[in-house]
Amino acid sequence: MKQNEGKMNLDLAKGFEADHFDFYRGKVRPGGRTLCGHFEVDREAYGHGVPFDCSGTVDGKVVDSAMARQMSFAARFGSACGMPFLARKFLTAHPQFEWMTEILKDRPTEPWTIFKVGE
Repeated sequence: MKQNEGKMNLDLAKGFEADHFDFYRGKVRPGGRTLCGHFEVDREAYGHGVPFDCSGTVDGKVVDSAMARQMSFAARFGSACGMPFLARKFLTAHPQFEWMTEILKDRPTEPWTIFKVGE
């Protein structure tokens, strides 16, 4: 964080939200121990109780002081990094979650979008 002191902006914030660095392993690896929160690709259970748990970060939101004054923010539906979640593909690879077939939905890659009050 020291190298970014005084430099924080929306692009850096989006990058932090999309971070895949696993500090425990000391390498870039999407999973449950990253800010982006990809439990669905992680074979370790952590506090969720089961490997490949289809939970984690499902959107990203960032705001700076100028946007806050204008009552706006930037957001992205789906993972902040843009990695899509495809329900059918996930369920095929992990049949233990078959019970979720009717409720599990795709989270495709979506662009960062600015939302403003009154829209």
